[in-house]
Amino acid sequence: MSIGRRYWTNRLGHPEDTAAFLDLFGKTYADRPGLNRDYWMWRYLNDTAFRAEIMMAEHDGRPIGIQPVAIFDYQWGVQRLTGAMYTGVLTHPDHRRRGVFHSLIDSTNEYVARRGAQFSMTLPNDASLQGFIRFGEWKYPGLIPVHLKIADGPAEFRSKLGGAAALLRRLPHTLFRRRSALVHDPDLEYARVVRVPDDLNDVFDEFARDCGTLMIRRTAAYWNWRYGAKPTSDYCTLVTSRADRVMGAVVTSVQRRLGLDFGMIVDVVARGGTPVLRGLLRSAERELISRGVGLITCQATSPLLQRALQEEGYRCPQPRWLPKRFHFVYRTSGVPGLRKPPSDLADWHLTFGDSDNV
Repeated sequence: MSIGRRYWTNRLGHPEDTAAFLDLFGKTYADRPGLNRDYWMWRYLNDTAFRAEIMMAEHDGRPIGIQPVAIFDYQWGVQRLTGAMYTGVLTHPDHRRRGVFHSLIDSTNEYVARRGAQFSMTLPNDASLQGFIRFGEWKYPGLIPVHLKIADGPAEFRSKLGGAAALLRRLPHTLFRRRSALVHDPDLEYARVVRVPDDLNDVFDEFARDCGTLMIRRTAAYWNWRYGAKPTSDYCTLVTSRADRVMGAVVTSVQRRLGLDFGMIVDVVARGGTPVLRGLLRSAERELISRGVGLITCQATSPLLQRALQEEGYRCPQPRWLPKRFHFVYRTSGVPGLRKPPSDLADWHLTFGDSDNV
């Protein structure tokens, strides 16, 4: 890194900076057309509790770098905490390797501590990861595991693959474990919804206690903002109930990579332990197969969700076999509250839904 005199100042962005931010996005991420004004309104310019702030590096009245940050309510078992999620750091190509990135992270760290966040976390790409590691104070528990299942999709999926279809049909019986027996609960009903009911708040509290891991509080308000309001998304939320009592919810999506449509179990919460979780995973699988998807993936760091995935026949392949790797780093802020450092991946509940890019 070549660092000379600091010629920029850092400050929080304001709504009137929107046009300049979008211009910076266009110069830096020309391959991401989804970062438009609609996305900006959803992520930053709203009146919800989930809006993000933007720490910006400014030079000659223009942003040359930004670090978006959102303050979320977290929960670890029964303990309520405050955490900061850093997303989408970027520096204008003409101002890289001059310390802008480092200064933005330092300023954001100070800001979230003032807001009372006990920790910060982010999901850096390969290029940003080494920068966070070089800071020294950011901890890298490792890659977020991606669990994979090859489902026997409908004929429309098999026809897309031609001769490879026969191989894919054999894979579940050779490389992937079969799902273990699950006692069918005839009282559980599943329905697709546009918005989840407030009953999900109680479901989440029970799920958080069962998991015993650190996670964003997936309340009904959070779920409806994250999965019900994001523009240009194709999320599908399924809710399961027993005798009109909400038992859980799961959300799915589809992304295209390497010429194939990958089904994604983006997020899930449930009360009732592994059996209800498995029922939701199975309903998500049916929904994705109905879309013609045969490859289904799910991120999971918490032992409870990992166990449910394993029992449903998912495997966790080596990262080198996957088209993308998912890193995770965090730092503690010094604000009191954490009973211990969440230094192990198993201390966290992370899913695809923790990333803005999904």
